[in-house]
Amino acid sequence: MPHALLQLVPNRVQAALERVSAAVWQRCHALPVRVTRADPRHCTLAEARRRPLVAAKSGQCWGRLYDQRWARIELPAAAAEEGWHLEWQDQGEATAHVRSEPYFGFDVAHRHVSLPAGVREIWLECYCCQSAIWHPAATGLTEHGSRFEGAWLVRRDEAAWAAMHDLGVLFELLLHERTHQHPPQPGTLNPSGWQVAPDRVTPRFRQLLRALDDAINRYDTGGIGALRRALADVYRQVRATKPAVRAVLTGHAHIDLVWLWTEAMGEAKAVHTFATANRLMELYPEFRFAYSQPASYEAVARRAPPLLAAVRRRMGAGTWQATGALQVESDTLLPCGEALARSFVLGQEWFARERGAPAPLVWLPDVFGYAGCLPQLMRLAGAKYFFTTKLAWSAVNRFPYSSFVWRGTDGSEVVAHVAAGVGYNNEARLAQLHAHSLGHAQADVHPEFLHPVGFGDGGGGPTAGMCERARRLHALHDGPAAGWDQPEAFFDRLARRRARLPVWQGECYLEYHRGTYTTHGAVKAAFRALERALQVREAVAVATGRPAELGAVWRRLVFAQFHDYIPGSSVPEVYAEGRAEMEKLAREQLAAAEAALSVRQQRRADGAAWFNPLPVAWRGWVQDRGKDRYLSLPALSGRPVAEAVAPAPPDALADARHLANDRLHVTLRDDGSIAAMAVDGQALELAEGCGLPVLYPDRPANYDAWDIDRQALDLPRSPGKRPRFRVEVERGARAVLALTWAGRRGGELIIRYTLEAGAAVLRMEVETDWREEETLLRLVFPTRYAGQMARFGAPFGSILRGAQSGPLTTEAQWEVPGSRWAAVGHDGEQAGLFVVTEAKYGFSARDGVLAVSLLRSPRLTGFESRGRASPRALCRTPVASPFADLGPVRIRLALGRYNAHGPAAMHPAQLADTLFTAPLVYQGPKVEAPAGYAGLEDGGTLQPAWAVPAAKGWVLRLHEVAGHAGRTRLKLAPGWNATPVDLLGRPVARRLRADGAFAYRPYQILSLLITPA
Repeated sequence: MPHALLQLVPNRVQAALERVSAAVWQRCHALPVRVTRADPRHCTLAEARRRPLVAAKSGQCWGRLYDQRWARIELPAAAAEEGWHLEWQDQGEATAHVRSEPYFGFDVAHRHVSLPAGVREIWLECYCCQSAIWHPAATGLTEHGSRFEGAWLVRRDEAAWAAMHDLGVLFELLLHERTHQHPPQPGTLNPSGWQVAPDRVTPRFRQLLRALDDAINRYDTGGIGALRRALADVYRQVRATKPAVRAVLTGHAHIDLVWLWTEAMGEAKAVHTFATANRLMELYPEFRFAYSQPASYEAVARRAPPLLAAVRRRMGAGTWQATGALQVESDTLLPCGEALARSFVLGQEWFARERGAPAPLVWLPDVFGYAGCLPQLMRLAGAKYFFTTKLAWSAVNRFPYSSFVWRGTDGSEVVAHVAAGVGYNNEARLAQLHAHSLGHAQADVHPEFLHPVGFGDGGGGPTAGMCERARRLHALHDGPAAGWDQPEAFFDRLARRRARLPVWQGECYLEYHRGTYTTHGAVKAAFRALERALQVREAVAVATGRPAELGAVWRRLVFAQFHDYIPGSSVPEVYAEGRAEMEKLAREQLAAAEAALSVRQQRRADGAAWFNPLPVAWRGWVQDRGKDRYLSLPALSGRPVAEAVAPAPPDALADARHLANDRLHVTLRDDGSIAAMAVDGQALELAEGCGLPVLYPDRPANYDAWDIDRQALDLPRSPGKRPRFRVEVERGARAVLALTWAGRRGGELIIRYTLEAGAAVLRMEVETDWREEETLLRLVFPTRYAGQMARFGAPFGSILRGAQSGPLTTEAQWEVPGSRWAAVGHDGEQAGLFVVTEAKYGFSARDGVLAVSLLRSPRLTGFESRGRASPRALCRTPVASPFADLGPVRIRLALGRYNAHGPAAMHPAQLADTLFTAPLVYQGPKVEAPAGYAGLEDGGTLQPAWAVPAAKGWVLRLHEVAGHAGRTRLKLAPGWNATPVDLLGRPVARRLRADGAFAYRPYQILSLLITPA
């Protein structure tokens, strides 16, 4: 007799699914495994074959963090037949090698792989690393290492495997429908006791419950075959004929090149993930996979050349898409503009070689905000599409669009898509597709959304289960259609609808992860020092006409731009390696630049020569043979001291509360704040407390290394009692006044004010032995400037942001990125205060108060909630403290009067270079500027930024920094041409007129290729 108790069906379906799942895998043979000794130095399979092997025991733990060991399995004769699978159970990750080539990646989400017939031996490259924080089965490593459980030869019941996915997807549909009834029922089932009766539910839900109940009846009476036939009927009932929207599935594995692991481990993850994706393509011909980051492809080429050859074949067949445009998935806020441009150049050079043309798509799913100059850089590098998921993480204001035209600060436009409502670790689950479809705000204009599928962060990528579900998810009830495709094809279709898409202009600020502008300040300083060293090295190459092979060094700098590297969110091992490497490379580049300028055994009787590596004139003080010299150096030129010496300005003076020279006067209060400051007779409008250091408790609710919580800024405290004042240099080329605060933990905080003779800026140096754990240190500059907007440096150009309390978009910007400078002022930007820093990137501006973040000491990544993925007990790298940036610190910055319409040499965008990029001393002859370059005539706010060597001639990179349009003239010697080109060196306009005149638009990035006529 039929029953009417449909409330009992969900638990019955769940129990049936568990029974079917239990029937899928049958262990037939436990396999003996022999292993090499764990070693922090990774070796090849060929090397491993020569190493001694010992038997591995089940339950045994091995290795320390990121160690490698190789395992060998000799298969029994029975394995020569078809249909066998290998099951591998180890907490760590492994890549199986069959016939000496990477075959498949094992990890928490990938436990079984089918074996080709006739294989008798398998080697596994094993790593003591489990980074599957996204997976419910993730356990992390034990404190004794990676626990090995064993290996088995197993059979898969193909009927049960298929039925598991048939029933599993329909069970997901049941749960989805259950939560959308009136009233909604819970998405999880009550395993026992009273069950909610479906009294007021849709007919569709009743019919689904009845159909699944009947299918389980068929299972109970006729077995799995009968179940599959019954479920096929259910699928026919629930398929929608005209789904409203389509989910474009693309296989994906977001691999953090570094994060909870080192660079070498990130390379191993690339091999691991590529092998799995390649294997899935054998099993699922419809499967499509896309991956960015040439850095990973290059790592695979080094570690596993046959695997990269297989990937290239997949690329040629159209099943694997290499895309992304950038060399790495780069942070876009912290690198200088030139460094960010080089990630495009290196990346697009690789894509052009591998796929015949630059990649049109920039793929940045997990970056912590997107600079307003990015659309312009994309267009200059041959890219026109942009994808991310991260904007959905904003905590206060929801990003309004999923598909839109992103217009950069200069007006350049790209077509953009945001995965809204989901991230990038998607599993081809019905609930995820529904969430994504609900978040697709432009479904009325473009009824498709791009849905990445596969486990990321630590790689691994898609699974066979995801591919099986994808075959069944299409158009279930009111759900989206679903099918595999490549991201570039999706964007090609989206671009055809661009006329109907909304427009977003300016930066895409992420309302999260604001601490990344400051965390690991010493690493950021090393990064900036290497940027400067490369600028110097390339300037010398341009000026001398002697080419320098710098591709390898640029690759290392660009690698450090990866979005979990330079932001400071990786484990200490990454920075123990990386900071030392960057400091070494910077020293080497400066030494090479000096050597290229110098003549052996030549020492001038009248002193050394000095080279200005900047494409703007430099004027200031240097130390020559123990004496202060005031020099004036043309752009990109070298001069002996005797020729470079300029008339010295009057001495700078200091007493206990004042500093003064012929241009700038400063008065300090007893509490250490700046009471008054005037530049060229014009007083700055400063408020009480200007220039004081302030400390804040810094214990974010989530993501210690990433975040600064708003509440912290409501809890300021002074570093100590009133400071001690000491005049260190009373008068001369510079006057120096030092203020010292005694800290609570025994350390001192010193602010050293330096005023140079003739300077219109006040230099500051903050020196401390930082001992404050989980604390943020800022310098705060209250003013009476009341402009609606404040201006902040950007990689290229600058950005205006709200500076008055009230709007939620402004309230959410309590900490913002600035590329080494920021300014507040009155509306019109003709009077204000700027702060320029050597290597600081976190700022705020609110109601006239400008602040710069100097230091923060959160818990290091790996010493907080992510510790289970990288247990510190297994760490080989000594870590002095679990908190960042403790110890001696020296920070340089400067203050000045802001006038966006003033002389170019006094604009903070130019001062960010001229104040902290000193001339290079050398022993050699005079060096003339290349091509007779003498800068710009009335350049306004168009700033020359970099001299780039080129195959023929050189490139002058310029950027407009204040949002102004204008005309200027490039001053070159006769016989030279200047042609506008893009970042890839391709002409974008006719060469300049003979007089060098040209126009520029607000925030434009210009590249002028200078060649002989």
